[in-house]
Amino acid sequence: MTDRRTRQKAEIRQRILDAARQIAREKDWNAVTIRNIAEAIDYTPPIVYEHFENKEDVLLNIVKEGHLENRRAFDETLAMELSAEEKIVRLSMLQWTFAHERPEVFRLMHNPERMEQQREMVREGMQDAKQKIESLFLEVTTDSENIGEVIFNWFCLMHGYINLITSIQPQQGAKLLEKVEDPKMVALLQQPALLFERAIRRFIKSV
Repeated sequence: MTDRRTRQKAEIRQRILDAARQIAREKDWNAVTIRNIAEAIDYTPPIVYEHFENKEDVLLNIVKEGHLENRRAFDETLAMELSAEEKIVRLSMLQWTFAHERPEVFRLMHNPERMEQQREMVREGMQDAKQKIESLFLEVTTDSENIGEVIFNWFCLMHGYINLITSIQPQQGAKLLEKVEDPKMVALLQQPALLFERAIRRFIKSV
């Protein structure tokens, strides 16, 4: 009975998190409330409060899940038999894929207003990841004295592309393409993931 109750609690907890993400995807994070979550999973608000203290607790757990998922993918990539350049490209593409498959979670994780709070939550993991990323870039750059700046530039390029492309709605994108005269550029803009990957590869070659 205890195992069954434990599974049921875990299932309800996950349904709460899934419902919050779905509400945010369809509307935005401001629309995520305990009452709306409860309605989405056909429970009453007190049931939600049995699993989470408040909305902020729900959001923090969603962010934590996102970081854990990213970390697993990060470690799997580093374990592959690939060159440093290919690992950097794959790490970049992981961020691209995550942002496109879970845009609402990506925005929550990278919200400037929440970064300090999240930094405390993942401080140890971030330090370890930073050292491993630095090791990768030291293999591809000749500017080892400014390795911190190189990594910061990579981060800005990666997130700048992601934020720009994900902020463009399909109708807006179609209108923008109408103004582009170069057929090759039109073809690339219709394949944003490829455009992103090429930008990352070009950056790596430049350092």
